Amino acid sequence: MITELVMNRVRQLFLALIGVLKRAMCCFSRRRKLSLGECEVLNTVSVDKDHGRFKNVPEKDWNSWDDSPKTVEEHIERYRETLAQPPSPEEPKVEMDYFQDMAQQILSQPKICIATDTEPNDFSRLTAKIDIPVVNELEDWNEGDRHGWDDADETTTKQLIRETRKELRAQRYQNRHQPEASYT
Repeated sequence: MITELVMNRVRQLFLALIGVLKRAMCCFSRRRKLSLGECEVLNTVSVDKDHGRFKNVPEKDWNSWDDSPKTVEEHIERYRETLAQPPSPEEPKVEMDYFQDMAQQILSQPKICIATDTEPNDFSRLTAKIDIPVVNELEDWNEGDRHGWDDADETTTKQLIRETRKELRAQRYQNRHQPEASYT
């Protein structure tokens, strides 16, 4: 405990001494600000060429200032000369296809056909098979005594429907009155 107290005091004294020395050094190291009259005059100027900006621009000849065409014929001749010159081959830019591995790969499934060899090999879709027997006269339909719709069938179906409805009503009536009789 006492050693900690002594160490703290020594440390504080050491830091105070360093602070005083630091301030003394700052006072001596400061410079005066220069007034306007004492500024140095700029004598030289250096210009650096920016080569990156003008890489593709060809330099013109100093003697070609007056070479521009002045008449229409000269313009036409200059245009024909530019057309006659073969175009410079441009290298196509190769673009990376980042999605190539994501594209679907469609593979057709192998087809398996299970069939017997009873079908003829010389099959043609344009040939017609004639298997229908040809009869020289028309055949008669054997209808017998019946002509048109049978009226008797219609009346019998109506009677059957009425009878089934009567039976259903009778069953409902019995079902309704039967529970009442059992309670009393």
